[in-house]
Amino acid sequence: REDSRMKPCAWYCELIAASVCTLLAQTPAARPAEKLQLRFGLAKFADYNPLADIDKIGAWGFDYIEPAVMQTMELSDAEFKAALAKARASKIRVEAMNMFLPGSLKVTGPSVDREKVRAYVEKALARAEALGAKVVDFGSAAARSVPAGFPREQAWRQLQEFLRDCGSHIASRKYGMVIGIEPMQKAESNIVNSIEEAWKLARDTNHPKVRIMADFYHLAVENEDPAIILEAGPYIVHCHISNPGSGRVFPRDEAENPLYAVFFRNLKRIGYSGRMSVEANTDDLESDAKAGLEFMKRMYAKYR
Repeated sequence: REDSRMKPCAWYCELIAASVCTLLAQTPAARPAEKLQLRFGLAKFADYNPLADIDKIGAWGFDYIEPAVMQTMELSDAEFKAALAKARASKIRVEAMNMFLPGSLKVTGPSVDREKVRAYVEKALARAEALGAKVVDFGSAAARSVPAGFPREQAWRQLQEFLRDCGSHIASRKYGMVIGIEPMQKAESNIVNSIEEAWKLARDTNHPKVRIMADFYHLAVENEDPAIILEAGPYIVHCHISNPGSGRVFPRDEAENPLYAVFFRNLKRIGYSGRMSVEANTDDLESDAKAGLEFMKRMYAKYR
C-alpha cells in the first residue's frame, strides 16, 4: 500500500524534472558580456581628402573614413561614380560623413528656402547612402547660426523642422544612417554649443533618426563637464576628437589634456561601441594620422 501511494508522487516528480530539463534545453545559454569594440576613423578637416586618400588611410590602420558631404556634393555625377567605385573597392569604407551643409544654405533666420534646402539634402543623403555612411554629422556652423536680431526661439523651431525633414527622408527611403547633431564652440556657431544643448535639440525634435555627437574638441573649449556623456549616453551615435591646444591638432599624448581620460572613461561607462574620428589640422598627414590612431587605441585600451 505504501508503494502504491508513492508511485504517483514519483511519477509527478519525474514529470517536473523532465519539464525543467526541456525548458533549460530550449533557453539560450547566458552569454558572457561582450567586449566593447570602438572603431577608429579619419575625418575630413584640413586640406586632405579622405575619399581620395582612402587606400592610404586604410593602409595606415584606420577602420573607416569620414569624408565631407559638401566636398562630395561638388563632384559631377561622373566624378562621384568614380569616387564611389574607388571607395567600394577599398579595404575600408565610408562609415560617417561630416560638413553637411554649405554656409550659404541657411536653415535658420528669415531667408530660409526650405525647397532649396530639401533638394540639397535629398541629393546629399542619397550620395551618403551610396557610399555607406551610417552617421551624417550636422555641424554646419554657418548654415545653422542665428542671424543677428532673429528670435532664438524661432531659430530653435527651424532647426527642429530641418532635422525632422532629414529624419523623415531617411526613414522614407529606408536609408541606413542617422543624423548626429554636433555641438560646436561659440566661436563657430551661436547655437547648439554643448552636448547638453544638442541632446535637448534631439529630444525636442523627437525623431528616431536624429541623435547627437560627442566632440572632445568642442567639449574642452567650452569647458563642458564630461559627466554630460553619462546623462546623454543613449543619444550619442558618433564621436570626434582632437587636441584643443596648438590650433586643434592631432592628439598624441594623454598629458596634453586632463579631460582625455574622463572622456574615454565616460564613453566606456555608457557602453559606447560606435565610432570615433580624429578631426584635426595637420602639416604632415601620414605622421599625424598614425600618431592620432595610436593615441585613440591606447586610450581606449587603457580606460575600457
